[in-house]
This record gives sequence, structure tokens and C-alpha cells, in this order.
Amino acid sequence: MRAARTALTSPIKSLNAPAIRHPLAGEWPAPATYNQTMSYPLFTERLSMGPLSSTDVDSFVHYRRDPVIARFQGWETTFSDGDARELLESQAGVSIPEKGQWLQLAIHDRVTGELVGDLALHSVVGEDTIFEIGFTIAKEHQGQGFATEAASRLMNHLFAEVGATKLVAKTDSRNTASIAVLVALGFVGNPSQSRTENFKNEDITMDHYETRG
Repeated sequence: MRAARTALTSPIKSLNAPAIRHPLAGEWPAPATYNQTMSYPLFTERLSMGPLSSTDVDSFVHYRRDPVIARFQGWETTFSDGDARELLESQAGVSIPEKGQWLQLAIHDRVTGELVGDLALHSVVGEDTIFEIGFTIAKEHQGQGFATEAASRLMNHLFAEVGATKLVAKTDSRNTASIAVLVALGFVGNPSQSRTENFKNEDITMDHYETRG
């Protein structure tokens, strides 16, 4: 089961994350070879990130059924426990997705242990060092900078430890809050890669963003 469509960004309402420095292009030490494994969890001051587990299913399904969260996402509000468990089974033991596949990473509050959302990691076909990322934050946890904080940590790891040379992200052009998160993370729009499509019975523009290590 595919984890999600390529538009994985979420409708974050505000950005209140602590200041995070993003190294300039060329500052990342390039690994000697492309690292095809990752170690979890990844930590920030407030959050931990790692593969989704069975204990996350209830919260994961709850926010995926929220119409506000699902609006710009590839799933429907009928997303079920069975769908979630199928997703978990499909990525069991995976630390970096195979080419063309996605991996969902849970974002937990380090103090409460709550699932606040998830990150999505896509290994781009034909490119060993290019990944697509996305993020979803449950409505009740929005407005606290969690998307920026979690995605920044994943980006840092992909550039510094995995050997990524470029990261991309795609989002509905109407999703201005998620676009603001991407810009804060250092992504730049590439209009030549944007496209129009019919999504959930609406004609939309899917904007393409990218950043290099």
C-alpha cells in the first residue's frame, strides 16, 4: 500500500518553532558512500521521530479522518484501522524506503509521548541521493512549530548522514500554510516542475519545491 500521494504537506496554521539554523549549501560533510540505512529515533528538543508502530494506530487514524487534515492529502476521511495496519506491515523493518516507495515516520512529543503527526519520506526513482519529504500534524497540535522542527531534523539527517544531495516537496498551491513551512525550511519553488491535475474532483496546481545540501 502506498503511504500517500505526493502532496504530503499539511495545513499548519502558524509557525512558532524555536529558531533552527539551516547550514548553507556545501556545509554538510558528504559521506564517503550513499548510506542506505537510518537509525531511529531522531530527536529534537521537544520531539522524537521514528517508524510508526501499532501503539500509534488510534491517533494516526483519528487525524487522518479529519476533513481539514485530509483536504490536501491523498487519503480519504474513510481511512480505517485496517488501512493503518496495512501501512505499518508494508514498512516493517524499513529505515529508508526502496526506490519509488514511501516511509511514514511518527512524530512524538518527548514529554507526553503523544503522537502529534508524521513525516513522510519518499525515495525518488532513478536518483540515489534525492528524496521527497512531507509532513502532517494533527489539528490539535498545530500552531506550535512541530512541522518545522521535525522536518528540519529529518532534513539535517538526510543531508549529513545519508548523503542526500537534494530534497523535494510537492503541495497544493492553495495550501499556503504548508508553503510557509517549506520556505522556512529553505525550500525554493521550481515552477518548471509544477503541474495541474484533477484531485478530489477539483482542478488544482501542484507546486514543486526543492533544496540542496
